[in-house]
Amino acid sequence: MLTSTTTASSALTVPALALAAIPVIASATAALIAARSARSVKRSEAEAQRIRDLENRISERKYEIYQPIIQALGDVFDLEKAEEMKKGGTNDLTDMLRKFATWITIYGSDEAVRAYHNFMQGAFNEAPTLVTMRLYADLMLAARRDIGADTTVTPAQLFGMRLTDLYIEGDIHKAMTLPFLELCKRESWSPPWIERSGVKKVSTSAIQQSQSPEATE
Repeated sequence: MLTSTTTASSALTVPALALAAIPVIASATAALIAARSARSVKRSEAEAQRIRDLENRISERKYEIYQPIIQALGDVFDLEKAEEMKKGGTNDLTDMLRKFATWITIYGSDEAVRAYHNFMQGAFNEAPTLVTMRLYADLMLAARRDIGADTTVTPAQLFGMRLTDLYIEGDIHKAMTLPFLELCKRESWSPPWIERSGVKKVSTSAIQQSQSPEATE
């Protein structure tokens, strides 16, 4: 009888021990999961910080690229400084434009590259003054967005800081507010990236085409 009682007691002890071990196993598992989760969070935070650092470096680099060209082009639209540039020659500006063209192709957004392309094509093809002013404004807005500004500024507002008669002189204000190809039509000038052979009348289909991202490619 003694042997039988001992055997029954042992049989009851094994399940009891197994049940007692469940909380310990669960606790160890939870600790393991928590440790892995913490490591994963740290890795994610490190990656996010790396991306932020990279974005900051790119943003700083973009500012370094844009700053001199924006300053130089701004001087072109300042009468006094423009006269000084005429006397001193335009070699410095030409070199600056070439360097900017090199780096914007690497660091610039698609919009900024297109805007600079259009601006330079206007310069190469003797765009009328009002068209040049509009191309300059479009380039400045593209630069603002590229550097990181969530901008709602308009071309008219950019020139409103420079021109006292913007809202009095109707032609300039229209140049800043009309759809670009309508402005070109008013000025009897065809953008070479739309019309490749001489000065032609800008058609409605060309206007629609220019509004697509592929228009300047």
